[in-house]
Order: sequence, then C-alpha cells, then structure tokens
Amino acid sequence: MSQLPQAVLLDLDGTLVDSESFHAEAIARYMATRGVTLDARERSFVIGHAWQEIHSELRVAERIGDDLPALQAGAHALKAELRAEGIDIQVLDGARELVETLAALDIPTVIVSGSSRREIAEALEVLGFAERLRFYMGAEDYPRGKPAPDGYLAAAARLGVEPARCLVFEDSEAGVASALAAGMRVVATAAANLPADHPGHQDQRRAHRVVAGLEGIDRAFLSGLMREGANAAP
Repeated sequence: MSQLPQAVLLDLDGTLVDSESFHAEAIARYMATRGVTLDARERSFVIGHAWQEIHSELRVAERIGDDLPALQAGAHALKAELRAEGIDIQVLDGARELVETLAALDIPTVIVSGSSRREIAEALEVLGFAERLRFYMGAEDYPRGKPAPDGYLAAAARLGVEPARCLVFEDSEAGVASALAAGMRVVATAAANLPADHPGHQDQRRAHRVVAGLEGIDRAFLSGLMREGANAAP
C-alpha cells in the first residue's frame, strides 16, 4: 500500500534554485564596501544558513556596526549590480516538475528557507509555482536558523502534520541536520553541491537518501522513502 508523506517541506537555495553563490557574493561585496574582506570559510558559511546565523558568524555588528536589517538591505542593494554582470539565480532541473508532482498527488507543500521572505518571493517569481504552495517561511519566521530544527518544526505544526510524516528536500549540511533534528525524513540533492575539494562543499551523507537532482521524483520514490522510515521505527 502506498505510504506517501503527509507534507513535503522544501529548502529553496541550492535545492530549487542555484543561488547560494549569488547570495554569498552579494554579502561579500557589501562587506567589502565597508572595509571587510570575507575569507573563503566565511563565504562558505553563507551556504545553508539563515540570515540571523550569517549576521552572527560574520560578526557584522562588531566589524561594521550593522544590525541584521541593515546587512540584508545592503546586500540586497548590490544584487542589481550582480544581475547587470549576468550573475543571477538559476532554476535547478526538476524543481518545477517536483512541485507539479506533489500537487498532482495532493501533498501539502511548503518552502522553509533561511533566506528572507522578500528573497523567497523574488525566487518564486522565477520559479512560477507560488500558487502550488500552502505557504512559505523565511528567516523572519522562526528564532533559530538551520541546523536548529525550529523552521521545520514550525512548518509541521502550522500544517498539523507529525514531523515523522514529513519529507524534506535539502542541499546543505546544515539543512540536513535541521531536518533530522526535527525528526523528519530527508532527501539531499547534489545538483548544486560543489566538489568535495571546494571550501563550500556540503557533506550530505547523513540524509536518508542522496540524489543527483530532482528529476524523476515520483510516487514510487516518495512512498518507498517513507515506507523505509516506518519500517525502521521501533
């Protein structure tokens, strides 16, 4: 008998769209305008983390005196410059097809992202499936970003679905850890993951399944993954 997830929770950056380097570059350029050069480790930290963690880890208040909204505004302002240079987010293969499949199966679908709600809305204009989502949650909607489970737990509670019956699609190490801490099944997509020798590479091995990309995700894949979880439960 098919055992589909009762909800699917989708990360955005690096999962549905290739945007991590775009966001990292915008933040790095803004910090540079304020006299701070980010090193490779700091730029890599941006991947998979929410704005509040980025602000703290980069010591933005200490180094340039900006609070979180000022950092967000400064980085956002530089994105027009990046787009003028031909640098922008790209929709990853299979992203739209996955959401259409979930809609056809009548599985409630939401986005839980570390990006701001403004950034999510902008990405959805490119993705074109906002109407397929029950809702989306950004960094403003929960106290701690990934790898803390706050966002995923809040989304499950809002949907009225037990965490164990939720399936998460992620790309980052922090995101995988967040979903696992929430008690959810998690698939990691490697489509936008950098090579293992790159500072921004994400270790996805803790996910229940790692896939090359989102193409070909169907009922059989979804039910099989959830059935594995049910069989593994004590």
